[in-house]
Amino acid sequence: MRIDFHVHTSYSFDGRITPSLLASLSKKTGVITAITDHNNISSHSEFRKFKIPFIPGEEIETAQGDLIGLFMSEPVKKGVDFYEARDAIRSQGAIPYVPHMFDSLRPGVEKEEYGKAADIIEVFNARSLERFDKKAAEFAKREGKLMAAGSDSHYPYEFGTTYAEIDLTPDQLQPKPLLKALKNAKIVGKRTSLLKRKIAKYTGIYL
Repeated sequence: MRIDFHVHTSYSFDGRITPSLLASLSKKTGVITAITDHNNISSHSEFRKFKIPFIPGEEIETAQGDLIGLFMSEPVKKGVDFYEARDAIRSQGAIPYVPHMFDSLRPGVEKEEYGKAADIIEVFNARSLERFDKKAAEFAKREGKLMAAGSDSHYPYEFGTTYAEIDLTPDQLQPKPLLKALKNAKIVGKRTSLLKRKIAKYTGIYL
């Protein structure tokens, strides 16, 4: 199974992938998506209508930086303390996942104490510079953290370029089996072009 752990839909203020289009892309590429919209989980109910496997998530803007929850059933509000968000994620049986941890150009948590408090570290983000991801991978290995990857897609062409390949079947797509499978994950990544993203933003041409 290939999972893109960091994907935004049009339910994010800056996302341009509708749930229906994301479902089509997931079917076409064979890559399962984690939907991680900014500070909301509103897209989940719409995506479920397509009856394909996915991970319902949320990217929460905490006071210390971004934190993703995987397998979310209730949203966590923007602006809360990192540890409050982490605890709210765990209280609903979900998984805390730190994205773009050391990316100083975006709201990564940066401080190692926050990475240590999560279960999964994103070691390849297709929108991050290589040096930031390298630092995240080194940290995860040193601390014995599970590693995953995400395209951080906001536009259709970004989806599925980056993922973690694991030994898991769709019917096993639950928190505990996922954590176990990630111990032997293969990280596959392809960086997206900043120029192409800027062109998409200003022209409205997203494909």
